[in-house]
Amino acid sequence: MSLVAAVRLMAETLDHAVVVTDGALDAPGPIVLYVNPAFERMTGYTSQEMVGRSPRILQGAGTSLAARKALARSLRVPQPHETTLVNYRKCGEAYRCHIQVYPVTDESGRLINAIAIEQEVKRGPGRPRAARHLLGSQGPRAPDGA
Repeated sequence: MSLVAAVRLMAETLDHAVVVTDGALDAPGPIVLYVNPAFERMTGYTSQEMVGRSPRILQGAGTSLAARKALARSLRVPQPHETTLVNYRKCGEAYRCHIQVYPVTDESGRLINAIAIEQEVKRGPGRPRAARHLLGSQGPRAPDGA
């Protein structure tokens, strides 16, 4: 079973948005390989619109450059990263998004994919519940044959 197929099996019923990308960190990458239905509801973009494009299309004027650079640095190591930043829906509306990104590496430790678990941060008390339990604290390794 491929990584995307394994994630799809898990992610289709989650309330958290899930995005799987390839491991290309330099523009025009990373390239989206999969988004789940919760991502479609949160952003307004369909899976067909996102697959093959960079998740950078969600960024805009209010997206922190420092947060984007910190995420890229973490993935280059590679290590998991957690941040909250401003993204933009397809309609142009800004929203705050809490993102947990887990690198997927091959046997040599090279980044081959990234899995992001995202949740909109609503105004009001509290913070989004951590989704670490969905993937474990260290992040996944690619399944054999991926």
